[in-house]
Amino acid sequence: MYVSRILRYGAVFSVLFVSAMSYCVAQVPSPAVSAVVDEAVKESATAPPVSSEGNVGSGSESSAGSAVSPSTSDGKGKVEVKEGSGGAAAAGDEDITNKIMVDPLGTFSTFFKKLVADNFNVKEFSIWRIVYLAVGIALTLALARIARWFVERYGMKLAGKTKTEVDDLTCEALGKPFGLLVFSIGLYVSSYPMMKLLSEKLQVGYGRLCLALSALAVAWGLYRMVTVVDHVLTKLAAKTDTNLDDLIVAIVRKSLKITVVLFSVFFIGQNILHLNITTLLAGAGVAGLAIAFAAQDTISNFFGSIMIILDQPFCVGDCVSISGYKGAVENVGFRSTRIRTFDGHLISIPNKDVAGADIENITARPFIKQVFDAGLVYDSGFEKVERAIEIFHDILDGQPCMDSERPPRIVFDSFGDWSLNVSATVWWHMKDESGDNIPPDYGTFVKWVHETNMEILKRFDSEGLEFAFPTSTTYLARDAKREPRFLVSDGKK
Repeated sequence: MYVSRILRYGAVFSVLFVSAMSYCVAQVPSPAVSAVVDEAVKESATAPPVSSEGNVGSGSESSAGSAVSPSTSDGKGKVEVKEGSGGAAAAGDEDITNKIMVDPLGTFSTFFKKLVADNFNVKEFSIWRIVYLAVGIALTLALARIARWFVERYGMKLAGKTKTEVDDLTCEALGKPFGLLVFSIGLYVSSYPMMKLLSEKLQVGYGRLCLALSALAVAWGLYRMVTVVDHVLTKLAAKTDTNLDDLIVAIVRKSLKITVVLFSVFFIGQNILHLNITTLLAGAGVAGLAIAFAAQDTISNFFGSIMIILDQPFCVGDCVSISGYKGAVENVGFRSTRIRTFDGHLISIPNKDVAGADIENITARPFIKQVFDAGLVYDSGFEKVERAIEIFHDILDGQPCMDSERPPRIVFDSFGDWSLNVSATVWWHMKDESGDNIPPDYGTFVKWVHETNMEILKRFDSEGLEFAFPTSTTYLARDAKREPRFLVSDGKK
């Protein structure tokens, strides 16, 4: 277990060390690197060349204005001197290129030695600096582990004494970033004696890397603290009646994470490492414009979801009618809203269409209107019609589902073609245990309508009230011009 941890930390340190050296070398100005390369190549070029037969050939020194170039006339690769001031520079560049091609390892070795000599103070190197670095890194790893344990274990032990969960989540989120912060500080202190061997520019570059590592630890802590914010917002959203607050929490969580990442990258790159972020931003702007044109429907749906969240015309679970589709809302996402119709079909409507459509929220209605019609035969007369109205009042008045502000309205409605119509209009409410009105349940309403219709039928039958059905009566007029004729079953007049 401990061996695997040592190997893991060693691998991480190796990656950091290679990255630091690469960054530090990049801090050396390019003209200086070019000068070192030219000088290294020239030194390699003046060395005795190796012939193709494995013998060392004699070299010739060039005079002022001369150029050194390999000769191919004798077939042994001997170096000759060519006079001439006009082609000296071109011939010299060609010789340098050829020398790199002939002996690349020697050229690189000379370049590396020259680079080390110019940027590292090898004369002041001593073994105690290596020991100091090794011991310091070991202590740094131990301190980082202790710091993480102190925050995660001891801090959470103290946080467990409180009733809130925020402090527990905070300790859990900041444990690893705090360990990385201690490691970055210890790494800088441990490598300080070795830094004194570097040139001034490399010292500045290595210091920036350690500072960037510390800033990365802080950014990591902020990124993990988004979880704490998400926990608090989720608890607040659970106290509301609408389910769309959960979607708001998801948007806030993702937005905070993206903001922390982008701000950390730009801050570390621009202000600490002094990288050219402006070019990156310009390129990102052009790429963002291209993506915006390509994904304009997706962006429209996203902003449509934002409008749904802000306006909140419905909640998850509500029965709605949108664009001709009627059913229960199952999910509201960033791209579409899903509705389960009463036939069982799942309909996905893009949020940009939902935001611009006429939405009928059936669940949000405070009551359900119902009309009971009863048609009596014309032979019923005044007394039976009046009795029918009294029966409606006996059944509907005083029911707990009726509201005092909207009592039942029972009237002799009209003289129909074949019936005397009595109409009862009610506004059915649903109440909780305390007697307050709540959104009505359609299943409970249908059950109440069934029971009410059965009671009306029972009372009408007991009172001898006859329901009318579509009928027509034909009266034949008799005069001298139009005498009625009848046909009997045998076909005789």
